Amino acid sequence: MSTGLSAIAVKLATLSSNARLSDLALFMTEGQVARAKKIRSVLGHLAPGVYLIGAGPYTQGVHSLMCDEIVIGRLATVLEEPLDRPVDVFVNDATTLTPREVSRVHCVIYRREGVTKHDYWILDKGSTCGTYLNHELVSAPTSSDEEDISLASRALSNGDIISLGKSQINNFVFVDTRI
Repeated sequence: MSTGLSAIAVKLATLSSNARLSDLALFMTEGQVARAKKIRSVLGHLAPGVYLIGAGPYTQGVHSLMCDEIVIGRLATVLEEPLDRPVDVFVNDATTLTPREVSRVHCVIYRREGVTKHDYWILDKGSTCGTYLNHELVSAPTSSDEEDISLASRALSNGDIISLGKSQINNFVFVDTRI
């Protein structure tokens, strides 16, 4: 059985590497101008609102932020016990079927009523590899005290880059089409 599992592990590792290299080759062949044109088309079709748009290989997608709180994280692997906590946006950075940088409950984006519109904030939830806003580490609160949470939170603005982990692989862009 062990020999069979080793062969399957090698096969999965090879397929995974080849798939990523093929994807990268297609990505590079298309060219930045063509990709930007397609992305501009997608952005032009978004209804007025607030969105989190995945820009990394494991974060692709458009996620509406039209609720009070969005939790970003990942599912438990087969080596971990599931958490009894909801996650709204899943990142699958488990390239070897084990996670690399994304915690199961990594960060949260929440909104507060502002003066003229809702304001959006990001808060690290004690992630292992950190949450970065425009390449700067967002500190996790040291307690569940409302004042501590408020001090640790960072305001989000249109075009901000959110990265889960310092490698900058798992990225999102905060997009506000209300302005």
